[in-house]
Amino acid sequence: MLSNCLNIKPTYNCKSTVITILSFIFSITLLAQKKDTLSYQLQEVTISSNKQRLFESFKKKQFLDSLVLRNYSTTTLSDLLANQSTIHIKSYGNANIATTSIRGGNANQTALLWNGLNIQNAMLGQPDLSIIPSTLFNQVSLEFGGGSTMWGSGAIGGCIMLSNKLKFNEGFKTNLQMSVGSFETKRINSSVLLSYKKIISNTNVFYNTSENNYNYIDTSSKDTKHKQTKHASYSHKGLMQELAFLINAYQTMHVRLWYNLMNRNIPDFLGTNQTKNQTDENLKSNLEWNYHKHRIQSIIRLGFFNDQLNYKDSLAQDLISKSTIKTLIAENDNIYKFNIHRFNIGINYTGYKTDLLFNNLDTNYSNSHTLHKLALFAAYQLNLFNSKLQYHLSVRKEFSNQLTIPFTGSSGLKYQLIKPLSLKINANKSFRQPTLNDLYWKPGGNPNLKSEDSYELEGGIELNHNIKKVQLKFEATYFNRHVKNQIIWLPSSGGYWSPRNIAEVYGRGTETSTELAYHYKDVYIKLYFNSSYVLSTNQVKMSENDNSVGRQLIYTPRYSGLGGISFYYKNFGLFFNNHYTGYQFTSTDNSSWITPYLIGNLKLSYHYTFSTIKTELFAHINNLYNKNYMVVANMPMPLRNYEVGLRISYSKIKKAKQPTSINELIQSTNK
Repeated sequence: MLSNCLNIKPTYNCKSTVITILSFIFSITLLAQKKDTLSYQLQEVTISSNKQRLFESFKKKQFLDSLVLRNYSTTTLSDLLANQSTIHIKSYGNANIATTSIRGGNANQTALLWNGLNIQNAMLGQPDLSIIPSTLFNQVSLEFGGGSTMWGSGAIGGCIMLSNKLKFNEGFKTNLQMSVGSFETKRINSSVLLSYKKIISNTNVFYNTSENNYNYIDTSSKDTKHKQTKHASYSHKGLMQELAFLINAYQTMHVRLWYNLMNRNIPDFLGTNQTKNQTDENLKSNLEWNYHKHRIQSIIRLGFFNDQLNYKDSLAQDLISKSTIKTLIAENDNIYKFNIHRFNIGINYTGYKTDLLFNNLDTNYSNSHTLHKLALFAAYQLNLFNSKLQYHLSVRKEFSNQLTIPFTGSSGLKYQLIKPLSLKINANKSFRQPTLNDLYWKPGGNPNLKSEDSYELEGGIELNHNIKKVQLKFEATYFNRHVKNQIIWLPSSGGYWSPRNIAEVYGRGTETSTELAYHYKDVYIKLYFNSSYVLSTNQVKMSENDNSVGRQLIYTPRYSGLGGISFYYKNFGLFFNNHYTGYQFTSTDNSSWITPYLIGNLKLSYHYTFSTIKTELFAHINNLYNKNYMVVANMPMPLRNYEVGLRISYSKIKKAKQPTSINELIQSTNK
């Protein structure tokens, strides 16, 4: 039955296969269950990404702490990562589309994970970080380098991981945050947490609106250089509801619902009087069952996503494009620990159904496509000499009804030379499957495309040393990656563009991360500096007159870095950072480029507590140096702008009192 279902045919029925997969998943995990009581303590309440936690020590990782997330709680994920990581965020203007580039990879080569589920768009193949509010998550981490053995398609450059950590029996907490800012921007979000012995309810709602009419300087204009953005307003609203149930001492269940609606006008910076509008509406649901007892841990994840994108363009012959992508994911992840050995075995089913309606004055067509994938993955970790020497090996094989997906694998080694200093090395083979637009876009789709293949080797050193009240962290990494069969859209003989497996990209570079923190009584100071040097070059000619061979890929800065300071004294907080982006070439022969820019941001806060109610006043100055800059050619970013706001919180905690000062807040953050 499975071989028939996965046969490459345009039409077939996979319902029976899905039922078989789900039955297999439940049969594996139910075998381990016995009647338990609450006399045992659950080891971990929320374990949303077992594979991540088990094998994260072998690769470069970055965790954004809760103080950083707090300072960026009014922004989107694109603003957070642009200012707090060396990931290059390719932004098409304020509140406009924002995509990623990790280690010189393109936007399609970044995986976006929500509680362990890959939520990439099956048609576009790339996440738009400008529609994801930071306020919804209390855990944001980045994984650099290939990770397809664990996360599947697209994890060539790296992964962005989003989740929430919830604990039982925490009591009642509520939070209200309001702010106003430049460009007639208004933001409000609220959260309510009810945490009891056996049930948790966590609700987050948000609403943002802005005219987004920011000023910029048009250096190409001979007449009026000082201009204002028009037709750029937006509204953004949504909610996330999470429920957690403690079934017994060894089992928990989580139910999550995430709704997001972004309606934005897209500005015209070229003076064509073009009006464009895009509406993104997303509904994502997730059911997770977690079993953890002694040496066995098992998770079942079920996810259903319904993503809609509507686009209108007045000058493109009154273009109206409506697309709907429905995604179903079922996954079982099992970990078994035995002395110095750890085993991870899992199965994943992912199904996509897309509907596209395309309408303008000359063309009117619609189409629907389905894509089904079945993945089997396994991993092994060995810990020797009291875990001073660690080794891991992981493999993954996927089967699909539409295309052939290569076998992938990863292997790594970590050795602790002395207590604070470790060496690590990792090699991996990853892939990125063609998107449904690559395969079936009309006209130009190419159903004969192959998956992109990536081969990467990385190594580095890691230092973590505490001297009394001072903590020093340092990490340096070198990576070397080859991507073959990379998909690129080129002009065809029919007069339209079509994708082909023709590009080969060679990426290599270095990354550093340094943190120095001091904490004594009411004083907390942290200095940090991260740097990235990336050479990402094309290796083959894509046409007869192509001059891109050996040249840096467009919109891939060689140099980037960020540095800053966090300072807290009693109830006062100061957060100052700088982010530098080097030359970005805008032509494949590197004959034109975007000027490098250094952006500074300053954030101030003051806390005050009235009995059980805690208040926080905050003020943000963005683009402190009033820099006129662009991330994408002809898409100017805002000059200096401001935001002021108020955060009010109330809690009735059972286990611990509410932090009443910066000192207690930092202590609770570092736990």
